[in-house]
Amino acid sequence: MEVSQDLPGTLDPKTSKGPIYRRYVETVLPWFDSVAKRGSFDSQTLGTDGKAPVIQYCLIPSKGRAKKNVPDIVFVLGWSESFMKYKEIFYDLYEKYDGAISIWCMDHCSQGISGRWAADEAYSDRGWTADFRNYAKDQVYFINNVANLTSSKSPRYLFCHSMGGLVGTQIVATLPGFFSKVILSAPMFTVKGLDGVPFAVLRYVAYTVDKILGKGKEWVPGAATKPDHRCPEPPENETSACIDRLECWNTQRYQNPSVVVGGVTWGWLNQSNIHRIDPDTLTHEVVSAFEKSDVLLLSCELESIVEPKTMVEFSEYVETCEWVQVEGSLHEAFFENDKIRNWTFDRMIKFLNRKEVFRHETTRKAPTASMKMIKDTFWTSLIVLIIAILLGMISSHFRRYFFETIEKNVGI
Repeated sequence: MEVSQDLPGTLDPKTSKGPIYRRYVETVLPWFDSVAKRGSFDSQTLGTDGKAPVIQYCLIPSKGRAKKNVPDIVFVLGWSESFMKYKEIFYDLYEKYDGAISIWCMDHCSQGISGRWAADEAYSDRGWTADFRNYAKDQVYFINNVANLTSSKSPRYLFCHSMGGLVGTQIVATLPGFFSKVILSAPMFTVKGLDGVPFAVLRYVAYTVDKILGKGKEWVPGAATKPDHRCPEPPENETSACIDRLECWNTQRYQNPSVVVGGVTWGWLNQSNIHRIDPDTLTHEVVSAFEKSDVLLLSCELESIVEPKTMVEFSEYVETCEWVQVEGSLHEAFFENDKIRNWTFDRMIKFLNRKEVFRHETTRKAPTASMKMIKDTFWTSLIVLIIAILLGMISSHFRRYFFETIEKNVGI
């Protein structure tokens, strides 16, 4: 792992005026270095070079690992994130439980300090996957075989943020009822669009560029940024308005340059669309899997990265999903200023400590996967039929014009 040692001020609390940053440097970082254990395992999907990239993860073990009913919580990260970004959340969660909780977190392949599926060095600074389900495949392997939580009798919790929310739906669908509590923080069921282009249009462009033109590893214009160790500052930054917490993340980016990812690719955008969650794609099987868990969905009031509407729609399908709006927050409520961040954190703790499973009357019913396939097949066949008829009409008109022209020429 590459580490820059000569970057003045990045680890000096005196360079920041804010108490958040000083606490981070003086308390959180030393704590993490003293308790966190790191490890690695091979991705379950081969990279473009035919080799399995190496996945990096961290574990913060419980003080009372031998005690009964010490919960395990798995964090599933968002786009371009690393477990290094979450050190303050890990610290506060550990302190809240007085060390009686184990925290597991891995960096997705193609971001953070994990290896890349696109083996070419030219693409190492951008996220790409040939299939969005590969993220969940690695996470499920991590849960079952590295963290070995299948043998645990203790409570199991799942925390998913942004892109991790879409990955989390696949984890829950694969392991229904495995986690008693599921937290969805601004889940990326669908992206909101880019530079004013609605996602409904963008997704067809993404498919064309990725699958037809074969440019899936290229950056999406408008989403692409030259990799920079410093996050944009507010108001340009659409994830958080807290300068001190952005500076905490900058510290980690300076220390570990490989975590810096430049922007989304057409391939990633196409895959995120194919596996999106909305009323057109949500199935009864996924809803049933979620209803085996208590679910808290946190939606940010000032959201501009992912589509809030699909979060509301998801909660209308899932009986055990409690939808909560975080007032005044941009995309990352857990990285906002203290007023917003502390309210969100306390709301999560209240949810985790709640004994009763939240239930409400659902207003929507999702079709089964088989019924959805029949419906999709019907509409696809209808569209193909209409196109065939139109082509036939054009062809017929062309043939008639062709023969009329021949007859006219022959008669001359």
